[in-house]
Amino acid sequence: MKRKLNDIIYTISRYTEIFLSAVMLLVIITLIIPMLYNFIRIPLLDITPGQFTEFLGNAMTLLIGVEFVKMLAKHTAENLLEVLMFAIARQMVVEHLNTIETLIGVVAIAVIFAIRKYLLLKAPENKEKTYDKL
Repeated sequence: MKRKLNDIIYTISRYTEIFLSAVMLLVIITLIIPMLYNFIRIPLLDITPGQFTEFLGNAMTLLIGVEFVKMLAKHTAENLLEVLMFAIARQMVVEHLNTIETLIGVVAIAVIFAIRKYLLLKAPENKEKTYDKL
């Protein structure tokens, strides 16, 4: 009985996760249109650094959202590390951090690369990718 209840709860939570991922993806796709419109309506040579920084921040935020949706769709440590890496990179690029904060960000990204290289288990290339079963 307890096992069956656990299976039902897991199934419901998985479908809820998929539904929320689809909603997030729909919102991201919807937000791309005004972002591109705002960027395209300004002549290319008249773009100020502030406008480009705003565009870059919006683009990277949407990219982080896409990576987050991928992480929800396929539960792997590598996807989690990619989301963290994009979030740190966005913070460093868009926010124009001071020297110490930038150094901390660079060290954090270096640690993420080290984790990916030395601590993640590599899947054999000849096997098919496995995904969570619904």
